[in-house]
Amino acid sequence: MILLAGICHPEGYMKRRETGFTLIELLVVIAIIAVLMGILMPTLSRVREAAKRAVCSSQVKQVGAAVAAYAWQNENRMPVYNSSNTRTNPYLLIHSYALYRSDSPYVDASGKPLAMKLAVLYENKYIAGPKVFYCPSNLNRLYRFESYNNPRPWGTLPQKYNATDGQGHNQWVRMGYTYLPIDPRTPKNSETGMPDETAGTIDALDPHIPYMTDLIRHKHQISHKRQKNHAVNALFKDGHVTLCNDRRVFDNEVWDRMENGSVPELSANYRIFRLIGGKESGGR
Repeated sequence: MILLAGICHPEGYMKRRETGFTLIELLVVIAIIAVLMGILMPTLSRVREAAKRAVCSSQVKQVGAAVAAYAWQNENRMPVYNSSNTRTNPYLLIHSYALYRSDSPYVDASGKPLAMKLAVLYENKYIAGPKVFYCPSNLNRLYRFESYNNPRPWGTLPQKYNATDGQGHNQWVRMGYTYLPIDPRTPKNSETGMPDETAGTIDALDPHIPYMTDLIRHKHQISHKRQKNHAVNALFKDGHVTLCNDRRVFDNEVWDRMENGSVPELSANYRIFRLIGGKESGGR
């Protein structure tokens, strides 16, 4: 009883310290977390970018393998660049990224869009899924896979995004890479400085110049960076893929001239491909 009375008496025990952080302790913890996040976030960002870059490289290699398989089974021909419509030249040099268009002559008699460029690989089962045609790091929604699946499946038109992006883009299905297979033996156009046609066969490709890269329409929208430089995956005739981050390629004046319209986009793409291959001044 004496023990019990002593315990129950208000002065018979030491007051227990309340649990929890004080305000100062909480602020210290928050400050430590903020410092750690500041240290880790750039590292995590680089890891995520490296992972996306690896996925992109793998996709570009898949395209190279599919092109080789298609050529092997089709008398060495490259996928048609324009359309299979007999009224047009199937290798006429036009937009490097349009895979389907809703306007004539890029539709068949029933109005179905004809497959162009790499879409030929998909429709002929050389590519399993169309996501392969889109780098996961692409910044512009105009060149992302999810923009071409609403309300209709990929490869069909119309698509809601084309009509509601606020920039008046027409009803095309675009891909997220630049595809420009050039035959260096083809005579150059006196105005553009480049061939009017793309390579008709895989044998005609220059082994030192890529025929596909990451999207290169606007330098500020290039998907990848490496060692603080812009970088693009480049696919070559033999199927190998290299990551080009040579500053001499990306510092060339052709980028600014493409941006301000003084050099046509395809001509600029052609020069950039040659720069990557070391065929023009400023290349590696």
